[in-house]
Amino acid sequence: MKPSELRDVTDSCKIRIDKEGKWYYENQEIVNPLVLLTFCNALQKDEDGRYRIVFQSEVCYVDVEDTPFVVASIRGDQETGLLVLLNTGEVHKLDPGTLSIGEQNVMYCLLPDGMKVRFSRAAYYLLALMMEEDEEGRIILKMGDRSYPVPAAH
Repeated sequence: MKPSELRDVTDSCKIRIDKEGKWYYENQEIVNPLVLLTFCNALQKDEDGRYRIVFQSEVCYVDVEDTPFVVASIRGDQETGLLVLLNTGEVHKLDPGTLSIGEQNVMYCLLPDGMKVRFSRAAYYLLALMMEEDEEGRIILKMGDRSYPVPAAH
């Protein structure tokens, strides 16, 4: 469906996602797992970089404090590869080449579809235990026989 064919219901839906990945409707946390799953599956990023939920013929723009999805935990090891477990329950292979450090030392990575996700404090600490500083003072993550610098995001 073309964007011009969608009915904008943003004024009546008032959905936001905080920096920890918690979803709210009219400032009440959405805790129903089926509702959350439906919203997560319907979430899109438009051509202007705004997040929206498209459901049937309606669109609701969502206020996202940082990223809509958050890395809740990490699985695996540095030899065989790492997986990121999202707050939605989804699991993705970590591409260490997409890691970056943002403001206030918040860690981010990109999912295979290009979606930027924020690491929770717990997931960041798990990953930080695997990182080290190289001889040039850069933070790196060694995976297998490769080293990946973790740059500051711009």
